Amino acid sequence: MSQDIDKNTINESTKSSTNNPIDYTSNVDKDRDVMIGLEIHVHLNTKEKLFCDCKVPTKESVVNSHICPRCTGQPGSKPMLTNAAALRKVIKIGLAVGARATKHTNFQRKHYTWPDMPTGFQRTVSGGQVETTTVGGEFLGVRIEGNHIEENPAAWDPVTGELDYNRSGFPLAEFVTAPDFRSTSELRDWLKEFILVLKYLDCINMEYGIKSDVNVSVKESGFKRVEIKNVNSITNIVAAANAEVLRQRELCAAGKPILQETRRYNDETDETQFMRSKENAQDYRFTPEPDLPNLNVSDEMIEEIRATIPELPAAKREKYSKFDLKKEDIEVLVSNLYLTEIFEHALDKKLNPREVGLFLRREIPRVLNYAKENFSDLEKKDIKEEIISLIDLLGADKIAYTTAQKVLEKLYSEKFDVVKYIDDNNLIQVQDDGLIEELVRKALSDNPKAVEDHKNGNTKSLNFIVGVIMRETKGTAKPQVVNKVLMEVVNSL
Repeated sequence: MSQDIDKNTINESTKSSTNNPIDYTSNVDKDRDVMIGLEIHVHLNTKEKLFCDCKVPTKESVVNSHICPRCTGQPGSKPMLTNAAALRKVIKIGLAVGARATKHTNFQRKHYTWPDMPTGFQRTVSGGQVETTTVGGEFLGVRIEGNHIEENPAAWDPVTGELDYNRSGFPLAEFVTAPDFRSTSELRDWLKEFILVLKYLDCINMEYGIKSDVNVSVKESGFKRVEIKNVNSITNIVAAANAEVLRQRELCAAGKPILQETRRYNDETDETQFMRSKENAQDYRFTPEPDLPNLNVSDEMIEEIRATIPELPAAKREKYSKFDLKKEDIEVLVSNLYLTEIFEHALDKKLNPREVGLFLRREIPRVLNYAKENFSDLEKKDIKEEIISLIDLLGADKIAYTTAQKVLEKLYSEKFDVVKYIDDNNLIQVQDDGLIEELVRKALSDNPKAVEDHKNGNTKSLNFIVGVIMRETKGTAKPQVVNKVLMEVVNSL
């Protein structure tokens, strides 16, 4: 029995093959002092859970409000066919980092006794004799050993004993890297870029963030591996790795052995603490899941998924570098999808990329800073289309930069039709040489001393005249045109 995955499958699903575990000593460099590897877990942004049609909850959902007999492991309940959308997202992420999609694989039961797993096992496309959902790949010089789909356990509070099954059955993707990180600073930079790529792929639920098991070993111990379990956030992952490196080195310096074990990270004390002895694969007693068919993924489906991979951050940085933007400006644009989408719109419309880029990079953060808010607050306001309209006018040279600044400030406090507002308030940029010349001649006539000072060598005296023109036009006169016409008139006197 098998489940063929195609775009018409509503609730989404391997022929067995070997799955080699990571060898933490196979690629040891004699000059390498630290080896760090990750097992990263992210929540996929699907509408339903992995093996039932329960809606995926939010963090604000009432406890145990998104559950059914399937995701609570009730006796006699059977899983539905694998959520196809979840499987496609896992494959998409793997393909984006150069992995090979596995065409035939199957779910395994990973057995363990823990309150958060009511069935006594977790369904996962890993372990045993199966290949993971995608295999191989590399990202920023770090090898990806495997990437697979699995179900999330429930949320368990070990202090109160309370269980919330809302999270049970939530589709997860797990990425296992080789131990290729040489330092915690390298680890931090890699994680930031990896998460940015996942955001671009639009495959993960950022509300739940990331969680990772961190595998650490040091040269002094002969690279005996210690696992730090369930560390959340980039900050804590980096801190946990750093704390464990220091702990192992202190033990080695004191002549004490490093035990292969599982630990947890305490962010209040900034130290790792013993949890249990490290399990081996045999301890999980992997067996094929008898209630689910094999997963079959066609070449056609793989190529269809590959075609949906968007332009990723590295390619955007290279493209934006051609627009005379500073490196830090490019980084702000690339690192924020909200700004990236608006900037890409400007490029499609062939607007002035430098002017638009500078406006997005500087003015939107300025407005947010003034309001003491961030980009997530901006996204909630639902004014992206209005900002795009503003960018259209600015990039097409129809409004002045200062006008765009003021309109953006007003737009952040209240949503309105930008084009209508500009028209109703006569804010279209004045570029008519004839009209500006009339204003210039009147201003010079009213301020003869400015002309006299200019003739006597005071080059800044005409700045006053420019200011007069800008006030007369309520900031709508284009400064470059004002300066050009002003110099032409003054030189003719």
